[in-house]
Amino acid sequence: MSAPDLSALLLIATTAEPRPGTLRVTVTGEIDMVTRPRLDEELDRALAAAPRRLVVDLLGVGFCGVTGVASLGRLRARCADAGIDLALKPSGVVRRALDLAAVAPLFRLEGRPEPQLIAR
Repeated sequence: MSAPDLSALLLIATTAEPRPGTLRVTVTGEIDMVTRPRLDEELDRALAAAPRRLVVDLLGVGFCGVTGVASLGRLRARCADAGIDLALKPSGVVRRALDLAAVAPLFRLEGRPEPQLIAR
């Protein structure tokens, strides 16, 4: 199986317009080096539509590597430049990746964070 075929299995990203001026990109699967180009393509399409508000629903993401955090950082900068209001709905995994990279405070995060398990 080639890398493009693999990325289609590991990450699904869809865009919808729940109300005029707002786009929601829903992402499920894993965000890593293999799937990041697929995610970036969907986010590029959403930005090209020039919405007033962009919501990226990451509740279905079970893995987010450094490349995923970098991709979200680029998205944040592009939205700021274009005057697009960006909000993320992170899964616990994505929230943890943003926290570990010390960039979570740079984003508007919506929804309740999942409880973190404490190792004993």
